[in-house]
Amino acid sequence: MVIIICVEDGFVFLITLFPQGGRERKAYIEEMEMRSLLATLGLKVGFHKMFTHKEDNPNYLIGPGQAEEAAMVAKETGVGEVVVDAFLTPRQEKNLEQLFQLPVVDRENVILSIFFQNAHSTEARLQIMKAQAEYLKPRLQAREENLSQQRGGVRGAKGEGERKIELERRLINDRIAGLKKDLERLRRTRTVQSKERKGNGIFTFALVGYTNAGKSSIMKALTGSDVLVEDKLFATLDTTTRALRLPDGRKVLLSDTVGFISNLPHRLIEAFGSTLEEALDADAVMIVADLSHPDAYSCYETTVSTLEELGARDRIKLLVLNKSDCIYDDFSYMKLKSTGFPTVETSVKEKKGLDGLLRAMEEISRDGMEELVVECGGDGSLLSELGSKAEIVSYTWKDDHAELVIRYRKEYRQYMDKVIKKSGFRRGNPDGSS
Repeated sequence: MVIIICVEDGFVFLITLFPQGGRERKAYIEEMEMRSLLATLGLKVGFHKMFTHKEDNPNYLIGPGQAEEAAMVAKETGVGEVVVDAFLTPRQEKNLEQLFQLPVVDRENVILSIFFQNAHSTEARLQIMKAQAEYLKPRLQAREENLSQQRGGVRGAKGEGERKIELERRLINDRIAGLKKDLERLRRTRTVQSKERKGNGIFTFALVGYTNAGKSSIMKALTGSDVLVEDKLFATLDTTTRALRLPDGRKVLLSDTVGFISNLPHRLIEAFGSTLEEALDADAVMIVADLSHPDAYSCYETTVSTLEELGARDRIKLLVLNKSDCIYDDFSYMKLKSTGFPTVETSVKEKKGLDGLLRAMEEISRDGMEELVVECGGDGSLLSELGSKAEIVSYTWKDDHAELVIRYRKEYRQYMDKVIKKSGFRRGNPDGSS
């Protein structure tokens, strides 16, 4: 299991990199982000060192001289652990640990630890265990020296140590294979559930965005549901879906998804591809941007690029500019206003803009749905066939027939025409026209 050791008093030595020719402001924001990630784990930065970085050193990531300097600082400060805000190879991690004589963890390990801490659903925990196993697998070779024992016998014979690491490698491969099977079973169940939701004629929205942008706060304000709202990175990992009535009476579903972050390891994008399928399956994706963030536009770009990687960019229908009561940077604000997506400004704290958001959702859902008035007899089987792809909005009995108002997705128009024609139902429009 890949989990950061909670050292005494929770103090760590943080190493960050400043790319040669990079922007100081960007480096500062990334440092603050890593400090927030560590705070989510209950860890504090006892000492921080930033190194100018030109190219990766295969042995230490940073230069040998920089590594030795950092090791001396770590010894003097007495911290119990070293965190490197970068992705380390198993070789680099092993060499740094030998040099520091302390546990060394990288950015991926930090995020994995947070995900493991905050994942609650069965599927989310299985995804994290799989990601952890895949993270550990290439590091077994680096640990071979610790597992090895004195070899004996004829030349070329395998000693006990080699057999031990082979056993660990086989066990971890078996674990990954078992987790993949369990996840595939859950994926099939989720696919069936998704088809059922799509078949009932209810329009679906997904809130996506950078971690801590206020997605859960917006969902709680709109639906009144008791969802977790915390000022922590990755407070939400398990997708939550709630029903919502729009002002015109239309019922929709709203999903709150895991937040994105810069430099998210590809392995973790895959790990939460299943929970983010709520965004892929939703009829409309609403990006939530945090106007109080020092680099709000970069956070927006990270969100869009992640959605592109997941194949969901075409689902983006609305940009919600949240926390409009405390805009940090006017330049980012103006750039967000000119992305080309329809925008709505909100402030959950001051309860502003939520009505405008609901009206925008009404317009979006109206574009994707159609309504019809259908007059029919009492044939229950035909009503069932009609309702399998639609939401029955109202049902009124008149003298010798029933009058139904149904709502369905535009993509099901051909199916509805076929059912109505086959059944002899009479078709009309909600405004009373035929």
